[in-house]
Amino acid sequence: MPRAISYHRPGSVHDAISLLVNNDHLPLAGGTVLNADDDPTLVSFVDLQECGLANIDEVGSRLRLGAMLTLHDLTTDSRVPVGLANAARAELPSTLRTLATIGGTVATRHADSVLLAALLVYEACVTVAGPNEESVVPLAELLHNGVDKGHLVVALDVETSGTCVRHATSRTPADTPIVSATARATDESAWLALTGVAAHPVLANPKDPTTDIAPIGDFRGSAEYRRRLSKILSSRALAEARKFA
Repeated sequence: MPRAISYHRPGSVHDAISLLVNNDHLPLAGGTVLNADDDPTLVSFVDLQECGLANIDEVGSRLRLGAMLTLHDLTTDSRVPVGLANAARAELPSTLRTLATIGGTVATRHADSVLLAALLVYEACVTVAGPNEESVVPLAELLHNGVDKGHLVVALDVETSGTCVRHATSRTPADTPIVSATARATDESAWLALTGVAAHPVLANPKDPTTDIAPIGDFRGSAEYRRRLSKILSSRALAEARKFA
């Protein structure tokens, strides 16, 4: 794990950001990523537990999820769409779901995150606080660009309607999917997100999911294998989601 040289526990987002503008200060959410890191760099932890970011609020037709909500929180709150709850349950084992946070998941941008894929199809927008102001960006944009230094993910807003279905292929039932396709459908529209085909989960074209993707092969599957999986799994997920929308 990193070599922590100091620990801070600010009581507000403003105070946290004033610390995070320092290059050697890192935000500490659930700790599942930072504590597992073997980077020997000297860092200062900025613990976000007291920043008031663990609420779930209904805002019109959308749901506002605080960044410090744990994945366990997402699986137990009845207001969270079933598709998101199921994705949070599949993201990590139960022992880690009580620690890992939704904000940390977004900031990490893991390529195989089925939770990020579910957030994408639920049209997630991310509120990011910086030294001067807050901004709201689509999750797809943030996953592409990352979170700037001195900025902090404070909340996500998601839609709650529609039916969400995920299909995936992995080496074993308990293994991380080689490729997964998550689809959400309403009476009018459909959304599709893929994992395992880029450096982070991506939105895909429901009409042709292989458009604009360029997967890289590894020991789990070649690039061509991943492209073929994307097409097959997307077709299954979209058909099922539309059937029950």
